[in-house]
Order: sequence, then C-alpha cells, then structure tokens
Amino acid sequence: MTEATKKRAAKPRFAALYSCTMAKPKVSVLTGQYRKIAMSVVKPLRLRRAAPEVRQADILDSAYAEFAHHGFADARMEDVARGAHVSKGTVYLYYPTKQALFEALVRRDITPRIGPIIAFLSSYDGPLEAALERVAVIAAMIINDGKLPIYPKLLMAESARFPELARFYRAEVVEVMLTALGGLFERAMRGGEIGRAVSPVMAAHLFIAPFLKAIMWSFTFAATEDVPFAPAPYLAAHVKIFLAGLRETQDA
Repeated sequence: MTEATKKRAAKPRFAALYSCTMAKPKVSVLTGQYRKIAMSVVKPLRLRRAAPEVRQADILDSAYAEFAHHGFADARMEDVARGAHVSKGTVYLYYPTKQALFEALVRRDITPRIGPIIAFLSSYDGPLEAALERVAVIAAMIINDGKLPIYPKLLMAESARFPELARFYRAEVVEVMLTALGGLFERAMRGGEIGRAVSPVMAAHLFIAPFLKAIMWSFTFAATEDVPFAPAPYLAAHVKIFLAGLRETQDA
C-alpha cells in the first residue's frame, strides 16, 4: 500500500469520529480507541433523547406554548409534537387527549405552587390577620412578577365550550384552596376572633374574590397601563377591610 493510499484509508476514521455528534453518526467504520471515544459521546445523547421523563417535559413545554398562543380549542396535537421534536404518536402515548395535556400541566405548574400555601393554611393556629396577610403578600408577589400561568385566562375564555376543563381546575385547585381557607376561618370563629355572620365557606369565597380581580386585571389591562396597577397595597387593604367587616358583625 502506497503512502497516499494509507492516507485515504485513514480519513474515514477521523471523518466518522467528527460526525459522532451529528444526526446520523457513521460509527460502524470506527475501530479500537476511536470507536470507544465516539460511543462515549453518542450513547449519552441517545439515552438523553430516549428518557421518558425528558420527552414528557418537552411535550408539556410545547403544549403550554400552544395553549398560550392558540388557546385550547385551536391547539393541535401535531403542533405540540413538532414543538417537542417528537412524533405525534409519542404525544398520544403519554397524553391521549388535549384534556390530558391540560391536566398534566396544571399538576406540574399549579399544584406545587399552592401546595405549601395549603399546608400552611391547614396547620396554622395563630392570629387570623397574620395568616391572611401572608397569603396576600405571596399572591401579590406572584401577580407582580408578571409570570402568571395561563390557566385562569384559558378557563375564562374557553370553559363554556370545554366545561371539563373548569370541572378539573375547580376540583384540583379552587376547591382545595377554599377548603383550606374555610378551615382557617372556622378555627378563627371557634376562637372568637371573628363572628359567624357568614359561614366559613362563604368567608373563604368573599376573601378570594379580590385576588381573582387582581389576576384578571393583570391579564387584561397590564399591557395598556402607563403606571402598572400594584397588587400588593390593594390586597393588603382588602385584608384589613375584610377583617374589619367580620369583626364589626361580631360586635353587632
């Protein structure tokens, strides 16, 4: 074999080694140490792409983007698949319907956020005002951050056409929060902090109403405001007025 022939024969090894990070690495021509080096790069990449938890996370991220841009009705599973860089069959493997995607997103994005609040409200046994002020501060921070999840907006726009979305969100999020707040008010009533002019459940509904207003305001008007509406002082004032009303009915 001439020197030139040897050089030509050697080229594929290095070309294949270089291409090991491309879409279709030609590792079959590699031998010895070059094959070991290439496979050490290719194998982790393949494993990472194939991991089910990675694929599901990519699918959910893509679904969130589709719901945010097109709404629930107009979001398409094939576009979710395209955004996640998977086949449509892979999407259906994990999430057979758009409803399943919505539910998975709520459990990923909302349940972990409200979990600590629910735990706090359910176990709290101190002064009522301090607990309500803490809830108001947390809510104001979330709203003021400008990164509210799309779910309340999506529900307001499409729950009439897709009532199953509202039923799920109410059971998974709203009722859980109302139950925790109702328990808090029940304990405050038993302790004599507030009267029983309204039931604990009604008190919970009355308390969260301004929070929903602040969320809807942020979704609807925030982009048009020269001076942004500040949720923190609004919700702090709400706590004081709300408690003053409950205490006034207690004294009456």
